[in-house]
Amino acid sequence: MRRMLTRMMRKEFLQLLRDKRMFPILFVAPVIQLIILGFAVNFEVEHIPTAVCDADKSGESRDFLAHFFAGGHFVRAVETNDLPAIDKLMEHGTVHTALVIPQGFGRSLRRGEATRVPILVNGSDTTYAMNSLALSVQITSRYSSNILLSRAMVSALPAPAGIDLRDRVWYNPELKTRFFMVPAILGLILMIITVMLTAMAIVREKEAGTMEMLVVTPLHKLSLLLGKLLPFLVIGLIEVLLVTLAALFVFGLPLRGSAALLFSGSLLFLCNTLGLGLLVSTISHTQQQAMMTVMFGILMPFIYLSGFVFPIASMPAAFQYLSKGIALTYYLEIVRSLFLKGSGIEVLYPDFIALTILGVVTFAAAVVRFQKHI
Repeated sequence: MRRMLTRMMRKEFLQLLRDKRMFPILFVAPVIQLIILGFAVNFEVEHIPTAVCDADKSGESRDFLAHFFAGGHFVRAVETNDLPAIDKLMEHGTVHTALVIPQGFGRSLRRGEATRVPILVNGSDTTYAMNSLALSVQITSRYSSNILLSRAMVSALPAPAGIDLRDRVWYNPELKTRFFMVPAILGLILMIITVMLTAMAIVREKEAGTMEMLVVTPLHKLSLLLGKLLPFLVIGLIEVLLVTLAALFVFGLPLRGSAALLFSGSLLFLCNTLGLGLLVSTISHTQQQAMMTVMFGILMPFIYLSGFVFPIASMPAAFQYLSKGIALTYYLEIVRSLFLKGSGIEVLYPDFIALTILGVVTFAAAVVRFQKHI
């Protein structure tokens, strides 16, 4: 019995070692995943781009702004006196917060009166927004405490009432996490279904030996490929419709943007995911290999680096550049902007262009490799 067990274990280890495709997936991929996750999982935010509207332009307002930006948590990205322009700046992603110093700020501070300072925050990314609000409150409280201590040393000066930071959250006023996550889940569902099903379906044909039978038929290779992929494209579009309806009527999300833009962006994203699934099928000989490659090589890195959960702005610069080569990054920007901001094509066209370029490159590489390895 012991000898049979030993032989069986030896046989399994030898099979694993002989499978040159499974070996890196089992032992190299987990280390890579750990490194990516270790750098990507960071909810702290730094260098938050901020617009400043200083209507007071007093010595006190300049001193407060210098203190506000001194720690490096916020970056003075834009200065403007046009409040309506802040909406466009946030919609385009130029700034994430806006600090508005009202007229009379310095006078009220000198008199010891309560001074209200509005801060506007983009709430479409709840993690980013909550961290921004917490940091701004902390910085403002510290500044008020410093003024109180300095005034206490001079009894002739009136004790200040402090700065009352009034926050306004745009696009997601209640900072509901589901408003941030549900649109992203649409991208995750599409990616899982189309990449996994495409890769598994083609590899299943290889394992069964039916792919060679299809190749020798009069059917052209591209026609064969379209016949395999179009059903998954249709399934993906149906999933878009179902998830969108669930988001609207089950979770109560508003779809402030165009439904046509949502389906157009989804179609471009599906071209990317179908291309990835096809690419996986060309490097996999078994369904087990295909499944492991999709899980460790595509799904997990895409989830970590696309901004699905972790803010891209908090990642190291190298990982931010990597995120630009991931189709899910742009698709999440499209769906979140359409659901929460109501953005139009004039704002989203860079994401559509990026999805188109990535889709063409991925799909072309997959088709060329598929034809060589069919």
